Amino acid sequence: MTTETDGYSQTQKKTATESEIRVRTGAAITLTGILVLYFSRYAYVLEAAAAVLSIMGIVELLRAAKCCTWYNLLLLSLIAAAICMRRLPYYTEILLFVWVLAIAGFALFMSRMKDVHSIGFGGILPCALMLPIFFYSAVEIRQWPQGLAVLIFVTLGCMVNDVAAYLVGKAIGTHKLAPIISPGKTVEGGLGSVILMSLIASLYAQCTGVEIRYGWLLLYLFLASVVGQFGDLAMSTIKRTAGIKDFSKVLPGHGGILDRFDSFLFVAPFAVLYSNMTGCFL
Repeated sequence: MTTETDGYSQTQKKTATESEIRVRTGAAITLTGILVLYFSRYAYVLEAAAAVLSIMGIVELLRAAKCCTWYNLLLLSLIAAAICMRRLPYYTEILLFVWVLAIAGFALFMSRMKDVHSIGFGGILPCALMLPIFFYSAVEIRQWPQGLAVLIFVTLGCMVNDVAAYLVGKAIGTHKLAPIISPGKTVEGGLGSVILMSLIASLYAQCTGVEIRYGWLLLYLFLASVVGQFGDLAMSTIKRTAGIKDFSKVLPGHGGILDRFDSFLFVAPFAVLYSNMTGCFL
């Protein structure tokens, strides 16, 4: 006979197991990221990483849209590899156009989400094509004089933004950011992540001796936090429309590539565009 206490105990064990899986996967992702950053002085390492992330993301999008045929997958994978392994001419201009178009397109998608009941190949194609262009931003950043420091900061910022937004939002969050698309997101969580990243940036500058332009940095942190949460909501909109919880289970406890890198996907190109317009903040 199963008692209420036994059921509660089993729930606790299940929660603990899921947390352990999430922590182990997070540690593996972090270690892999450190290795990629360490060897990023070789351009082909980051190019290959961008291509792999793009192709895996394309698979997830095609599956979500229920159009993952071998032809669609092969065609889009070849395009993604070509973009990531060889820099596009006028890359910055193309990035600006695609990024602005993506922001406008997803904003419109979110506003009309209730009227959209499925996503076909035609709807998912622009999203699939934007992945390699956006992920290649990491390669672009690494080529700057302070490229490694900026790339580490951008990557760390996305990680901290996700964690801080979750923890602060859970502790004191009361104002929902987008209750229909992502009920867990709060305004307080977003502000908390900006404050925490400002403190981390100051500590990072003290430890590394990197000169920081604090005015531009604070503006970047605020805007990047907004952009990162927008990226999260954009991918969540696709999932809600497709009727799935996660894009895949390739990262146990975290979901798929687009579940884990949704913020970075939009923030990295924003960092490129922001730095080109204002000068790098580091």
